[in-house]
Amino acid sequence: MKSFKKSEDLLARELKVSPLAAQTYSKSYRYFSRGFAPSYMDHGEGCYIYDVDGNEFIDFMCALGPITVGYNEPEVNEAVIRQVNKFASGSLQSELEVELAEKLCQIIPCAEMVRFVKNGGDATTAAVRLARAFTGREHVLMSGYHGMHDWSIGASENHKGVPEAVRALTTNFIYNDLNDLEKKLQEREVAAVILEPIQSNGPKEGYLEGVKELTHKYGAILIFDEVVSGFHYALGGAQEMFNVSPDLVAFGKGMANGYPISAVAGRKDLLEQIEQGVFVSTTFGGDSISMAASMATIKILEQPGFYDHITKIGSIIRNGTQERIDKYDLNDVLAVTGLPQHCGISFEGHGSLSYLDVNSVYSQTILQHGILQFAISFLNAHHTEKEAKRYLDAAEEAFALIRKALDQDSLDGILIGGKVDPVFKRNIK
Repeated sequence: MKSFKKSEDLLARELKVSPLAAQTYSKSYRYFSRGFAPSYMDHGEGCYIYDVDGNEFIDFMCALGPITVGYNEPEVNEAVIRQVNKFASGSLQSELEVELAEKLCQIIPCAEMVRFVKNGGDATTAAVRLARAFTGREHVLMSGYHGMHDWSIGASENHKGVPEAVRALTTNFIYNDLNDLEKKLQEREVAAVILEPIQSNGPKEGYLEGVKELTHKYGAILIFDEVVSGFHYALGGAQEMFNVSPDLVAFGKGMANGYPISAVAGRKDLLEQIEQGVFVSTTFGGDSISMAASMATIKILEQPGFYDHITKIGSIIRNGTQERIDKYDLNDVLAVTGLPQHCGISFEGHGSLSYLDVNSVYSQTILQHGILQFAISFLNAHHTEKEAKRYLDAAEEAFALIRKALDQDSLDGILIGGKVDPVFKRNIK
């Protein structure tokens, strides 16, 4: 059994001074079976990470999506070091700001202009503000997760601290259900319809086209939140993949291989409002280090075959996972979700076992096999069939133990580590 002594010591120290001992909910120790998982990373290489105790893991989290081309990627490192030797943030803009904006306008179908910010939530919030200013309306319809800002998180179970007056201005709609969207568009004047274009197993045929048609029919602005889908499915995101262009789009996560940058892009008449007093401005929006990383990352993503490789490895994982779920007759409690490029497993309870019980057995077992993942995979350029096979071998053992737990209706003798206990909920009201 691996030792996590240094991780546990650091965790105890950080819990005294920082809530959850993680700055991102989904990286918290509570998302893994404690006793079998590291909490602190020392370094990464390709698709492998090494914790502070020296343990090696194949990383299927990729920092929750930002690591698109791999840890410690030489071309990205070199670009960053070149810019570090010049300046990070300065009193004027960098040339990189021009080059990156031009590049995004070239590769993103809807992009006529671009504004840079830092986190995905900054970009979605900027897009919503631009839509509200342009339409003169306030209400937003959303489907998916769009960040921590009040307008979005107020419509989730994580709404504590958000004023009721703000919560009343956002309504969720059901993904892949055009009737539900039209009903909600008819009930009020809507400024923006914002959605993650790829959720669960992806859009039904004609769904995104239908969303665009209905949004414009009722005078609203269509926003794609491609913070997750951008740079993971295709260079131009889901809008390129499905040939449906929104009015505005938010990108983040994977555009700089781990460096903090995001962008809102879209129609010129919408973005030009920033020149007319619609406030989208941040101190670090022009951070040249992240822009250097982004230019180097996109250069790698543009290479022929990059996305074919990601799709191939993802398909091996997705198909192999389903085969093993079938083998152990677990379709009542496990379901493969997502397209190959970003697929995972959803969990259900059965008998006296909750979905978290089932999830905990899975988490403990794959961690024992040196796999870092919390039920959904992000892939980078360095994942190969070798890593896919190691994951599937670990999943097979996990599924066998889940079958045993279901048959005995108990975790006795199976779960040794702590239970998964997530704080962040993506349920909508």
